[in-house]
Amino acid sequence: MADPAGSVWTPVLDDLEDRVARAEDGDLGRLEGWAPAPVPAPMTPGDVERATRVLARQRALLTRLRDEQGGVAARMAATRKPAFRAFTAPPVYVDRSL
Repeated sequence: MADPAGSVWTPVLDDLEDRVARAEDGDLGRLEGWAPAPVPAPMTPGDVERATRVLARQRALLTRLRDEQGGVAARMAATRKPAFRAFTAPPVYVDRSL
């Protein structure tokens, strides 16, 4: 017999897994608009394990995104700096009064 609490959490966890999987593939827009569903039933141990795995994937994705963001910021900062140094010519005026 299926556990009713497990059946309540299954669609919630399915949605979270789908969102994380799509975000890992580059569809970050899929992360927007999620809100926790009001689920009155407690999680089964199997659901807790599954939720823990989803959380680990979310944290790994967040770490990867922060690393990529830092790399992009560094590259953007490098493009803002001129790739050359202005040539400083010797003085063009000679003071003959000396």
